[in-house]
Amino acid sequence: MDTYVDRWQQYLFEAHPEATLRNWARRLQKFRFFRAYGGHANDGDSLDVCYAYQDTGELQEFFAHLGVKLVMHETQPPQPEPDVSYPGDVYAAFPSLIPGTRWIEQPRYCVIDGHKVFAWCEVGKIRLSIGMNYEVTPSDVTVAEAIERLLENVSLTVIEPPIDNRNCICPKFYPGYFS
Repeated sequence: MDTYVDRWQQYLFEAHPEATLRNWARRLQKFRFFRAYGGHANDGDSLDVCYAYQDTGELQEFFAHLGVKLVMHETQPPQPEPDVSYPGDVYAAFPSLIPGTRWIEQPRYCVIDGHKVFAWCEVGKIRLSIGMNYEVTPSDVTVAEAIERLLENVSLTVIEPPIDNRNCICPKFYPGYFS
């Protein structure tokens, strides 16, 4: 068991010392540091915040508040057919739609307050992610602080933790980091 814990801590603190992650946890009110799964997942570390929404109106208000213009289609755009293979460029041309909406496209990479942020929506859930180069940097934390100021007046409920597992530095898994 001790070997497992040691390996986990070695992985968790590989890019950033524990003191740095504790500092970021205290600085950020909404965003949480997420340590990538790694390996063949081809994911990166990020700072994430999630909000719950009830309907399309709340979704639209949230993004309007952040200055993000959502792409809304009048009719259902073409979508890939199940069990049909497409060349990569053809498949990439299909718009990704937010599930549960009438043809609103996923925001994906967008600019919020002059900063590049990745936004992705599921049914009833909005996730904002910061960190574009596989590793979170001090400047990413500064960007998260700026975005948090914009989020102060948002009436939607924050989903805590944004990613519910121990890779997420949040009060549920690392309560000592937030005191």
